[in-house]
Amino acid sequence: MYLRGLELQGFKSFPDKTVLTFGKGITAVVGPNGSGKSNISDAMRWVMGEQSSKALRGEKMAGVIFHGCATRKESPFAQVTLTIDNEDGALGVDSEMVSVTRKLYKNGDSEYLINGSPVRLKDVNELFMDTGLGKDGYSIVGQGRIADIVNGKGSDRREIFEEAAGVAKFRYKKQEAERKLIDAEDNIARLNDIIAELEARIGPLEKQCEKAKKFKVLDDEKTALEVSVWVTKLEQYRAKLAENDERIALLKEQYESLSAELAEAEAQIEKDLRSSAECAANADDISEQIHEAELSARGGEADIAVCENDIAHIEENISKLKEQIENSRADKYFLESELKQRREELETLGKKQTEAAEAVTEKEKEFDRLLNEADESDKAVSEVNSAISAAYLEKSRLSFTAESLKNTIQETAERLAELAEDNAENVKNKELADKELAKLKKQQSEKQDAKSEKENVLGGMTKLLEKRREKLDSAVSTFAQADSKLTEINSRLNILKDLERSMEGFGYAVKHIMNAVKQGRISGVCGTVAQLVGVKSEYSVAVETALGGALQNIVVENEDSAKRGIRLLKESKAGRATFLPITSVRGNRLENDRLSNEDGFVALGCDIVTYDKKYEGIVRSLLGRICIAEDIDSASRIAKAYGYKFKIVTLDGQVVNAGGSYTGGSTSKSTGILTRKNEINDLEAKRGKLEAERSSAAEEKEKLTNEVSKMAADIEGVKEKLTALNGDCIRLEAEIKRVSGLAESYEKILSDSGEEEKKLREKGEQADKELDKTLKDTAEVDKKILEKEAELAGSQEEQEKLKSRRNEISGELSELRVKGAELAKDIEACKESIANLEKTITDRDSDGGKLALEIESEKEKIKGKNADIEVIKQKIKDSEALAVKLKDDMEEARRKQREYSDSAEKLRSSQKNKLEEKETLAAQLSRGEERKTALTADFDKLVNKLWDEYELTRSTAAEKAQPVEDMTEAEKHLAELKNKIRALGSVNLGAIEEYAEVRERYDFLSAQLNDVNVSKEELCKMIEELTEKMKSVFMQSFETINKNFSGIFKELFGGGNGELILTDPENVLECGIEISVQPPGKVITSLMSLSGGEQSLAAVAIYFAILKYSPAPFCLLDEIEAALDDVNVTRYAQYLHRLTDKTQFITITHRRGTMEEADVLYGVTMQEKGISKLLKMNAGQTSILGSGDVE
Repeated sequence: MYLRGLELQGFKSFPDKTVLTFGKGITAVVGPNGSGKSNISDAMRWVMGEQSSKALRGEKMAGVIFHGCATRKESPFAQVTLTIDNEDGALGVDSEMVSVTRKLYKNGDSEYLINGSPVRLKDVNELFMDTGLGKDGYSIVGQGRIADIVNGKGSDRREIFEEAAGVAKFRYKKQEAERKLIDAEDNIARLNDIIAELEARIGPLEKQCEKAKKFKVLDDEKTALEVSVWVTKLEQYRAKLAENDERIALLKEQYESLSAELAEAEAQIEKDLRSSAECAANADDISEQIHEAELSARGGEADIAVCENDIAHIEENISKLKEQIENSRADKYFLESELKQRREELETLGKKQTEAAEAVTEKEKEFDRLLNEADESDKAVSEVNSAISAAYLEKSRLSFTAESLKNTIQETAERLAELAEDNAENVKNKELADKELAKLKKQQSEKQDAKSEKENVLGGMTKLLEKRREKLDSAVSTFAQADSKLTEINSRLNILKDLERSMEGFGYAVKHIMNAVKQGRISGVCGTVAQLVGVKSEYSVAVETALGGALQNIVVENEDSAKRGIRLLKESKAGRATFLPITSVRGNRLENDRLSNEDGFVALGCDIVTYDKKYEGIVRSLLGRICIAEDIDSASRIAKAYGYKFKIVTLDGQVVNAGGSYTGGSTSKSTGILTRKNEINDLEAKRGKLEAERSSAAEEKEKLTNEVSKMAADIEGVKEKLTALNGDCIRLEAEIKRVSGLAESYEKILSDSGEEEKKLREKGEQADKELDKTLKDTAEVDKKILEKEAELAGSQEEQEKLKSRRNEISGELSELRVKGAELAKDIEACKESIANLEKTITDRDSDGGKLALEIESEKEKIKGKNADIEVIKQKIKDSEALAVKLKDDMEEARRKQREYSDSAEKLRSSQKNKLEEKETLAAQLSRGEERKTALTADFDKLVNKLWDEYELTRSTAAEKAQPVEDMTEAEKHLAELKNKIRALGSVNLGAIEEYAEVRERYDFLSAQLNDVNVSKEELCKMIEELTEKMKSVFMQSFETINKNFSGIFKELFGGGNGELILTDPENVLECGIEISVQPPGKVITSLMSLSGGEQSLAAVAIYFAILKYSPAPFCLLDEIEAALDDVNVTRYAQYLHRLTDKTQFITITHRRGTMEEADVLYGVTMQEKGISKLLKMNAGQTSILGSGDVE
C-alpha cells in the first residue's frame, strides 16, 4: 500500500484543481516561506478527518476554503482527494485503488466519500485505524508534533506508541464495550423500575378485571331485556300513530271539500271585484284623456302666438341684411382707390434698390484689394515676431539653466551642511538605540517571570474549579434523587386520593348516602366513622381491626336524619346501612385502674384515636370497651386475668374476643380504609419534607453553579491576562529585533554619509563651470533681440496705415448694405399691402351675394310660419270635439263599476257560516297533528336511544328483541338488573384489556431483563479479555521500539545512550512514557538541558524507531529537521532514505541535505499574490538548485 496522489481544489491557497502524484521513495516539497507548501500538509491532515481548525492553523473550519484575492473570486467549496494504492488489501476494502474525499461548502455543509460513495467520519477513521495513518496516527508529523514528543507530558506520548503497537483498535473496541456496559446497566435499572411498577399494578387490575367481567354479564342481560322492552314500546307507538293518521285523513277530506266551496265563491267575488276595479281604472283613464284634450286645445293657442312672434323677428332681420349690403358697396370703392396708390409706390422703390446694389459692388472690389495688401504686411510682421519669440525662448532657456545651476550649487552647499548635522544626530540616535535595546531586554525578562507566575495561578484555579464541579455534580444528584422520590410520592398520593374520593372499600349503600349528601338530597349526615376519626400509623391496624365493619357506619345528627337515610335507601333499593345518631348513641368507657399497669397494655381503643368532642359518645360506644395490647401473648394474658370480659386487639390486628374466642392471621397493610387515610397523611408529610430537601438542593445547586460560572470566568480572565502576557512577550521580541536593526541602520548611515559628501563637492565644482558659459550665451541672445525689434517697428507702422483705410471702406460698405436691406424690406411691405387690398375687395363682392341669399331664405321662413298657424287652429277644433265624447264614456264606466261592487258584497255575506265551520275543522286537524308529532317524538326518541345506548337501528333491534309478554314484570326485572350493576360501584371495563396488556408486558420485560443480564456478563468478559490483549500487545511493541530507539540514537548521535521508560510498569495501559537520553560526552539530568537541535534529533530517533517497528505505508514530514545543523540534516536524510524500502515519504523542507536525498522535487511558488502554483522536478533536474538551503 502506498500513496498515489493528492488532489486539491479550493483549499486554502490552491483555488484551481491541483494534482500531486507520488512515487515510491522520497518526494520533497520546497518553496519560499509563505508560498503555501505547508497547506499541502494541512490538506492531507484535513482529508484524513482532522476536526480541529487550530491544528489546521486557522480559527474556523471555513478558513480552509480559498477566500479570494485581488484577481480571483472566493471559491464556493474546498475539496481534497487522497488516492491510495491498495493492491495488497491492507485497508480492508475490496478495491485495488482507494480514494478518500472530503468536501466543505461555504454554508457549512460537508461530506466524506470513499471511492465516490458518501460515508461518515467514523468510517474514514476506521479505514485508517491501526495502519499508522489517520489524523491521530504517526503518518503526518510536523515540527510541533516532533517538539511534543520531547517536551510533552509522559502521558501525552502514549498516543503515538499505541497507534504503532496496534492498541488503538483494541482500545476503541474496549471503549465501545464499556459504553454498551453502561447502557446495559442503565437498561437493567430502568427495567427493574418498570417491572416493580407493573407488579404493583397487576394485583389491583386482576380484581378490577373480575369485577368488570361480572359487570359485563349483568350488562349484557340488561341490554337484551331493555332492547326488547323498547322494541315492544315502539310497536305500541306505531299502532297509535296509525290510528291517529286515519282520523287526520277523514278531517282533511271534510276540510278540503268545504275549502273548495269557499274557494269557488271567493273566485267569483274576486272576479266581480276585479271587474269593478277595471271599470274604475277605465273611468280614470278616460278622465285623463279628457284632461289631455283640454290641455292640447290650450297649447295650440299658445303655439299660434309663438309663430306670430317668430314672423315679426324674421322681418326685422331682413331689414338689417339690406342695410349691410349698402355698406359693403361703399367700402369697395374706397379700397380700389388705395390699391392704385400702392402699385405706383412699388415701382419707385424698385428703381432705388437697383442703384444701391451697383454702389455696393464697387465698394466690395476696393475692400478686397486692401485685404490682400494687409495679408502681405501681416506675414512680414509675423516672421519678425517669430524670430523675436525664438530669441526670447533661447534667452529663457539659458536663464533657466543658469538659475538651475545656481540652485544646484546652493543645494549642494545646503546638503553638505545637512550631512554634517545628520551625522551628529545619527551618532546620538545610535547611542539611544543601544540604551533602548538594553531596556527592552530587561522588560522581556520581567514579562517572562510574570507569565510563569500566571501559569502557576491558572493551574491552582483549575484544580479548585474541578473540586467545585465535583460538589456541583453531588448537588445535582441529590436534587435528582429528591425530585424522583417526590414524583413517586405524588403518583402514590394521586392514586390514594382517587380511591378516597371514590370511597373505594365502602359498601354501595354507604356510597349512595354520601353521594346524596353531596347532591343535597339529604341533610343531617356528618360522615362515616372512618372519615370522622383519626389514628396514628402504628395504631391503624389495631383500630381498623377493632372497628371492623363499624368503620362504614354513618354518623348523623339525630334520629330523624337516620330515618331519612333509611327511607332513601329503601326507595332507591340501594341496600342497607347502619346509622349512628349523635343524640341517641351513648357509650361507656371501660374503667379499671389495674388495667393500665398490666404488661403489654397499650391503651383503650377510644384513647388512641382523635375526634371532635361532639362524637365522644359514638367513639366510646365503638371503642370504649376495647383494649389495645402490644402482642397476642400480652392480649391472652390480660384477657385471662380479667375473665374474658372485654375484647382485646393487638397492634398487628390479632383479636381476643369477649368470651374467650380468638381471631387472627395475616393482614394486608395497604387495603384498609384507615390505613389508606393514614398513608395519605404520612405521604403528605414526607412530600413536604422532600419538597424542602429538593428546594435546599436546588438552592445549593444554583449556588454552586454560580460559583463554578464565576470561577470559570475568573480562569478565563487569567487566561486572557496570560494571553496578553504572551502577546507582550512576542511584541517585545519584535521590538528588540526592530531596535537592534535600527542601531545597525544608523551605523550604515554614518558610513554612507562620507561617500555622499565627496560626490556633492565634485558636483558643485562642475556646476560653477557650466554657469560661466551659460551667462556668455545669454549676452549674445540679448543683442540679436534688439536688432529684430527695430525691424518689427517699421513693419508695424505700414500695417497700421493699411488697417485705417480698410476700416473706412468697411464702414461705407456697411452703410450701403443697410440701405439696400431697408429698400428690400419696404418693397416686401408694399407687395403684402397690395395683396391684402385685392383680397379684401374680393371678400366684399362675395359678402354682397351671400346677404341677398340670406334675405330670400328669411322670406321662405315667414311663409312656413303662416302655414303652421293654420294647422294648429284645426287641431284645437279636433281636441274640443274629442273632450265632449270622452265625458259620455266616463259616465258609462262609473255605472258598471257600481254594479260589480254590489254583486261582490252580496256573495261575501253568504260565506260567513261556512268560514266558521272551516275554522272548527282546522282546529281538530291541528290537535291531530300535535298528537302525531308527540307520538313521533316519543318514537324517534326511543329509536335514538337505541342507537345512542347500543348503536342499534330499529330493524336491527327488532331482530335481536325477544317477545315481552308482561311489560310490568319486564320493567321490574330491568330495574333489579340496574340495581345490581349500581351495587358493583365504579367499574373499569378497560381493566380486562389493561390487565392482559400489563401481564403480557410484565412477562416480556422479565424475559428482556434476563437477556440484558446475560449481555452484561458477556460484555464484562469481553472488556477483561481486551484489557489483557492490550497489555500483551503494548508491552511486546514497547520493548521492540525501545530497543530500536537505543540503536538509532547511537547511530544519529554518533554514540551515547537513549532509553524509553514506563512511569508505572504495573499499569502499562494508563501510565506515561518518559525519555532518558545521554549524548556522547555529556551528562544530562533533564531533556530541557539539551539544545534545540539535540531535542529535535532525539525526537526524530524515536520517530524512526516507531517506523522501524511498524512502518507506515506513507508519511508526510513537515520541516521536522528544521532545527538540525547541516551535519545532522545529512544523517537524518540518509537514514530516511534507508527506510524507503517499506515506507513512502513526502517531506516539506527547505534544507539542502534533505532535497539531495529526494527522488522527486515539487516547487511551490506564489507568482500571483495569494495563489500557490506547483513545479515538478525529477532527481536529474535538481542540479539547477544553488548551494545552501532554499528560503
